[in-house]
This record gives sequence, structure tokens and C-alpha cells, in this order.
Amino acid sequence: AGISLVLAVILVLVNRFFHVDVDERYELILKTLPNINCGACGYPGCAGMTEGLLKGEAKPEQCKPGNEVIYAKIRAILKGENPDEVTA
Repeated sequence: AGISLVLAVILVLVNRFFHVDVDERYELILKTLPNINCGACGYPGCAGMTEGLLKGEAKPEQCKPGNEVIYAKIRAILKGENPDEVTA
């Protein structure tokens, strides 16, 4: 029981020390992209494109399989708006 307690404390401390905040927009953008992972945008898949968008290095229009609805939703997410309220 003592060893379990010590390991539990170590896990809690490691979790707090190595915690990384993730931009909540990441998952929204990734779900909005077509997720074909074609690389036509110049990034290694949709995850790479999402990171580029969040860094301001990419534009939604770089997603070749995308359309105006997808581009508008991504722009809304980047502005902090609700993408479900967007129409092209």
C-alpha cells in the first residue's frame, strides 16, 4: 500500500510538471477539415494543416478538397466564433 501511495504521488507530480495546454480550437478545426490527409495543402495531413492554421502560417483555402462552407467554418473557429452558425 505504501509503494502504491508513493507511486500515486509521483504520478500526480509528473502530471502537473509536464502538463501541456492544448488549444481547444485544434479539435474543432481537425473535425471540420475533410480528413482525407492528402497533403495537397502542403502540410503532412490534416493535423499538420490544423497546426499551420493555428500558427497563422496557413490559409483555409489551401485545403484543396475543401469548399466554401469548410473555409467559412474554419475562419469562424479561428476568430473564436461558433462554426455551426456559419453559412457560406
